Amino acid sequence: MQGDHLGFDRTADRGTLGIPALALGMWSPLWVGVLRWNSQLYEANGTIASEWQHFVSGRVRQHFAVMQRVAHCRTPDQVCAAFGEFWQKAIEDYGREYLVMGRLVAGVMSKSVAAAQSAAEEESSQGLRASRLG
Repeated sequence: MQGDHLGFDRTADRGTLGIPALALGMWSPLWVGVLRWNSQLYEANGTIASEWQHFVSGRVRQHFAVMQRVAHCRTPDQVCAAFGEFWQKAIEDYGREYLVMGRLVAGVMSKSVAAAQSAAEEESSQGLRASRLG
């Protein structure tokens, strides 16, 4: 038994972070599936964040535009018209954006379930092959 000055057997340390190579090999398909799922989720979150940021920046521009419009109004009716149009557009914009975000999230969930199912099927088929060989 080869040991170090603390008495630990270093010959058993065959894999990454002290995990034996055999155990790492068994988990490899699972890790591939998890990493694939993680990369899809990361990309989808970037798309969702980008969409929301684009929407919010457009709404901020609308807020500034209505303030400029109100500053140029000469009558109370013009002020009411400016705010009425602003709020009507805001309602339409938010409604549309919630639909877009819902579709994006539904797509993420669909891809996530498909990736998890694919990883599970791959793991199952590799486990079946290993049991036939063993």
